[in-house]
Amino acid sequence: MQKLKLIIPLIIVSISIQAQTPLQTIRGRVIDADSKTGLPGANVVLLDVEPMTGANTDADGNFVLAKVPVGRRSLHISYMGYKTVIRPEIMVSSGKEAFINVELSEDAVAAKEVEIKATVDKDKPINSMAMISARSFSVEESRRYAGSADDPMRAVSNFAGVAASPDVNSNEIVIRGNSPKGLLWRVDGVDIPNPNHYAYVGTSGGGLTMFSSQVLGNSDFYTSAFPAEYGNALSGVFDMRFRNGNNAKHEFALQVGIQGLDLSAEGPLSSKKQGSYLFNYRYSILAFLQYIDPGMKNKVPSYQDLSFKINLPAGKAGTFALIGIGGISRSKFQPELDSSAWKTLEDRTKSLLNNNMGALAITHQVALSRKSYLRSYVSGTYNSIAFESSYVLPSYTLQPQQNVQQDNYRFSASTMLNTRTGQRHTNRTGLTYTRLFYNSNLQALNPFTGVYGPIYKGKGNTDLIQAFSESKVELSRKVTLNAGLHFQYFMLNRHYAAEPRIGMRWQVSAKHALSLGYGKHSQVEDVGLYLTDVVVTPEMNVQPNRKLDFSRSHHLVLGYDWLIKSDLRFRAEAYYQYLYDIPVMPENYYSLINSSGGFYNDTLVNGGTGHNAGIDLTFEKFLSHQYYFLVTVSLFDSRYTGGDGIERNTRFNTNYVANVLAGKEWTIRKKNILGVNFKGSVTGGEWYVPVDLASSIQQHREVLDDKQAYRQQLPSFFYLDLTLTYRTNHRKFSGVWAIQVKNLLNQKPVNGYVYNDFNQSVEEVKSMGILPFISYKIEF
Repeated sequence: MQKLKLIIPLIIVSISIQAQTPLQTIRGRVIDADSKTGLPGANVVLLDVEPMTGANTDADGNFVLAKVPVGRRSLHISYMGYKTVIRPEIMVSSGKEAFINVELSEDAVAAKEVEIKATVDKDKPINSMAMISARSFSVEESRRYAGSADDPMRAVSNFAGVAASPDVNSNEIVIRGNSPKGLLWRVDGVDIPNPNHYAYVGTSGGGLTMFSSQVLGNSDFYTSAFPAEYGNALSGVFDMRFRNGNNAKHEFALQVGIQGLDLSAEGPLSSKKQGSYLFNYRYSILAFLQYIDPGMKNKVPSYQDLSFKINLPAGKAGTFALIGIGGISRSKFQPELDSSAWKTLEDRTKSLLNNNMGALAITHQVALSRKSYLRSYVSGTYNSIAFESSYVLPSYTLQPQQNVQQDNYRFSASTMLNTRTGQRHTNRTGLTYTRLFYNSNLQALNPFTGVYGPIYKGKGNTDLIQAFSESKVELSRKVTLNAGLHFQYFMLNRHYAAEPRIGMRWQVSAKHALSLGYGKHSQVEDVGLYLTDVVVTPEMNVQPNRKLDFSRSHHLVLGYDWLIKSDLRFRAEAYYQYLYDIPVMPENYYSLINSSGGFYNDTLVNGGTGHNAGIDLTFEKFLSHQYYFLVTVSLFDSRYTGGDGIERNTRFNTNYVANVLAGKEWTIRKKNILGVNFKGSVTGGEWYVPVDLASSIQQHREVLDDKQAYRQQLPSFFYLDLTLTYRTNHRKFSGVWAIQVKNLLNQKPVNGYVYNDFNQSVEEVKSMGILPFISYKIEF
């Protein structure tokens, strides 16, 4: 009996401990938005726990909040002379510590104000120079949004002004009617080539991004009139940031799903917390898709990638970081061997795509004073595309269509000085030198002549020099101005571009703001385009495109923001873009304005123009009270004039895009979180050049009807996506079950039309149907 009296209290205590909400630590750093130096003594308060908990930052701006109950938490951050912000709905789990990096902007006239109100720091761009057509998003959003499949490229397709590809297998996006190839990719300030698996020549998309969202921190996405520091892009900028690993504790995450394996690790490099590492590795074989869609029966796609960041603080010498991305992907398409079973062109297609990409950069940032810092990097990047495609003839011989081998290397060096002079003026000036190495060999079927032969072959190197200077001036507490100039010089043909940029934001009142932006933007085409060989005589070839100039555009944007409540916002942006000096084929409809990548094998001239005009609307409730929604509508018109002087719809003139996202979370047993997220998306169809069936039959190959170029439109398409997550928080680890379903209604929209000479018919090319992913992740 005495033993029983001792055991019963122990059982009660044990049950009580198990029922308690697990606790975790929130770490972070508060820095000056302009100088990037830590702010000592900043006040950080945890808002939604009792009793209220807070901490002050140390000499380097670091803070630690210990024993925080798991769940969604919000922070209030303030510092004398700076604008106060609130970071809402931070996910705190038992498996990994939460790290929050907060940038505060100096308040030039705060002393004159009787009351300083905190603002919700939610979608404000990380880049303090951005005035319009920019927003930030978190890695947690890229995981939560339905249809994103943990791919940041798919996540941004939910924003206004962005149209996703009708093909669920592609993460390619169209920004305000522009070609997808007009997008600039950056990681931690370093320009990189297209970082997507299953990418093709000259594209800016692929199947999915070559790094996991596990390594991402908050990132910026621009859809127009971006600041002067960004160059060599026509449509938009994806400025991603890798987060630092935890410098106080070793942490791991393992995700296993039907699509493959995802493993990450992070932690301190030494016991003195003087540095951290972060690694992520993924391996995937997508052969399971053949059991979902019969069209994938003979396709065997697979990929793997590795990404990492090593952060090395060096005291007064600044902070060094080593950043790396590497990925390989392979897609093999086998033909049907029984000719009696040939029904579509795919049945007798044989292809093999090998796509490799790597990037390695060393970055350095050092504070020169409390008001200035210098940021520099050296980097090397590599991307390789090898593609073979052919058709099986009734004689079981192969008719070649393409044979591509393209290798590109880049070595870059860059430096940028950021200086704040006074309380209202900040200048940012930088220089980047890039050495481009190329080795290309391409043979293909000429779509205009039907002749298979060499398109271009070249090996060599050239240079691209970029420089910029921009200033942000707070004209008053309500009006902020940014103005700058970007300059580019392409050594291959000695062309240059000078690009002025200007943006202004007027905070009319606490809830209403107007923005205006203008930018001139230019882009160099893929190096292979300049190397195109045209046969003049059997003994002589020429390169008629070697002297092509930059493609150029003017962007003009007017924006209105209405902060209805702290968690509810409406935004409208009207824009006009004029594109010119676009490479076109003389006396022909063909224009690179309609290209999403690939190659060209004829003479081009910079005689094309185009214009995009439209309005983007966003109505968004940020996550609060355990639910959120995002409604975006884009209405636009996109047209171009080719080498024949005729104005037509661009290929990407879908006219409208509408997205509705919504999600709800429930807290289970005070520690677990169930999440349900939906997305509905409707997009107009792209325009296309139809097949001339009579000519195709006569010539035994696909011949397009030039007279009907971009006069016919594909059907619009509708997708419904679903994501279900259940996070369980245990004392030492957390687990996440996830079911992600793209194209829940199994829609198969038409992507285009092709000619099948075996059947002498025109066939529809359809997208894949429903695409489910099931996974379990453990964090510890």
